[in-house]
Amino acid sequence: MASISRSLQSKQAYDNIRKDILVSNLIPNYKLKVRALSEKYGFGVIPIREALSSLESEGLVNHVGQAGFHVSTLSKFEYVGLMQTRVLLENTALKISIENFSYDWEEKLVIAFHRISRTDRNIVNNGQKFLNPQWLDVHRDFHLALINNSGLDWLTKFCKEMLDHGSKYVAYLNNINPDIKRKTANEHKKIFDAVLSRNIVLAQELLGDHYASSSAHIVDHLE
Repeated sequence: MASISRSLQSKQAYDNIRKDILVSNLIPNYKLKVRALSEKYGFGVIPIREALSSLESEGLVNHVGQAGFHVSTLSKFEYVGLMQTRVLLENTALKISIENFSYDWEEKLVIAFHRISRTDRNIVNNGQKFLNPQWLDVHRDFHLALINNSGLDWLTKFCKEMLDHGSKYVAYLNNINPDIKRKTANEHKKIFDAVLSRNIVLAQELLGDHYASSSAHIVDHLE
C-alpha cells in the first residue's frame, strides 16, 4: 500500500509542478529546491525527486551536478526547431484527421472552438494584466481537437508534448510583456472553418501561417 501511495504522490507532484512550469508560475532557470517544493505542494521529498526526474526526461527541468534541479531555460534555437517540427507533425495529423472526418469529431471541434472563442486571452488582477490560465487550457484543447482524429496514438502523443513545450514560451513571454499585440481569434476561426469544410490544403496552410505569426512575436524576445 505504501508503494501505491508514494506512486500516486509522485504522479500528483509531477502534475502540479509540470502545470506550474507550463503556466510560468515557476519561471525559466528557477532553482527547484526539493524541500521547498515538498512544503509548497504537500508531498514527501521522495515523490518530489521522482517528479523532477520525470520532468527532466521531458526537457522541462534540468539537473546540473551539484547545482541541482532548475526549470529549463528558454532558447530561440530550441523554439525555432520546436515550431518547425510542430508544423510538420501537426499538419500530418491534421490531414489524417480530416480524412477520417466524423460527426463525433466535428462535435468535439465545435465545442473546443466555442470555448476558446468565449475565453479572454488576458485577465486583469490588481490593476495588472496577465495571461489567462484558462485561456491556455482552452487553447491547448482547441489545437489538440484539430489533430486528435488521426487514430495514431504516437503521433498524437508527440504533438501534445510539443504543444506543451510551446505553451511555456507563450506563458512566460506574455506574463513579462502582457501588452504584446497578438490577436489569434480570427486565425483560429479561419482554421476551424477550413477543417469543417474538409479543405485539407487550406487548413494546413492556415495552421502553418498561425504558427509563423506566433513565432514572429516570440523569437524577438528570446536570446
